[in-house]
Amino acid sequence: MSSIEILLLIGLVVLIVLTWRNQSVRSGDQAQFKERELQSQVDKLSGQGKEMYDRYKSLESEYKVTIKERDALAKILAQHEAKKEQYEKQCDRQLHDLTNAKQKFEQEQQRVTREDEAKRIQAETERDRIWAEHEQNVIAQLISLCKSPHLSFAHYTNTNLPDDFDGSLKPDFMIEFLDQYIIFDAKKSKQESLQTYINNSIKTTIQKVKRNKKIASMIYLVVPTEAIAELKTFIHSLDGYTIYVVSPESLPPILASLKKITTYEFADQMDPQQRENIVQYIAEMDFHINLQNATNIILTKRGTELLEKAQSIDPDIANEVALKKQPLNAKASLAAADLKKIVASLTEQNQEIQQLVSPKPTVKKKNLKVAQEVILESML
Repeated sequence: MSSIEILLLIGLVVLIVLTWRNQSVRSGDQAQFKERELQSQVDKLSGQGKEMYDRYKSLESEYKVTIKERDALAKILAQHEAKKEQYEKQCDRQLHDLTNAKQKFEQEQQRVTREDEAKRIQAETERDRIWAEHEQNVIAQLISLCKSPHLSFAHYTNTNLPDDFDGSLKPDFMIEFLDQYIIFDAKKSKQESLQTYINNSIKTTIQKVKRNKKIASMIYLVVPTEAIAELKTFIHSLDGYTIYVVSPESLPPILASLKKITTYEFADQMDPQQRENIVQYIAEMDFHINLQNATNIILTKRGTELLEKAQSIDPDIANEVALKKQPLNAKASLAAADLKKIVASLTEQNQEIQQLVSPKPTVKKKNLKVAQEVILESML
């Protein structure tokens, strides 16, 4: 090999070495650049990883708080559901109790309604019976009284009128009194208001009799004792006539007073003051009898109500009371005998009254005062 070739070969080798070296240097720079770029990405990813880790921790904390809140809310929800179930059961029980109470109330209401209806029907039946029998009983009582020796009044019924009497007027009962006729009319009514019925009867009665000079100016309307307490007014004056509303118990003393007037030898020659005194006496006596009857009826009704209440307290007690009352029946006959004795004698009555108002009365003064106040209020 020639030196030229050797030089060329050495030059080529050097060139190759330089070229390789240059390439190596260039490759190292590129590697460093890539390494730096990769480190930058690593740093960036590391930063993002830290951020994601911090976010993860935050989310983990929030998750734990959320779990606690969920558990708390689940417990509250369970409590509410338990209360709701208890409330629903309570509502069901209350609804059931309310339904039962409503049924019992309706049953009790129906029972009370049936009892009230039965009492009303019984009261109406009794009232109808009293009114139906009233007219016949009053006429029979008046006939018996007028036939008694101590009265002995000439009397007439609507089927047996005097020959000179206007046949268009047919009163229930009449007696002859000082050349006139006194009418006793036994009223019978089924109306609700007895006072209205009496007021209407007074107008129609006076309309019928005012043209008949034979009819006396005093007329008596007789109503049942049980009904007398319904009236507020017992004496009515209209067109010169005086109408007295009385009970059957008033008839004996009224007839006795009229008989006493007829026993005066010259009764038709009495002066007006004497007649006025007699009429006033009869009016006061009539009012007193009616007032006493009304008071007795009211007190009797009150006593009956109290006895009914006592019997409704306890059936066993009511039975025991009934047993205790049996021995008292024997005393009742003795009391009836004493009553008959007192009724038959005015002296006995005065003695009994004196015993009641003696210095040591069995009736307390305050009770007498209360009774007087009640009577005075009823008279006003």
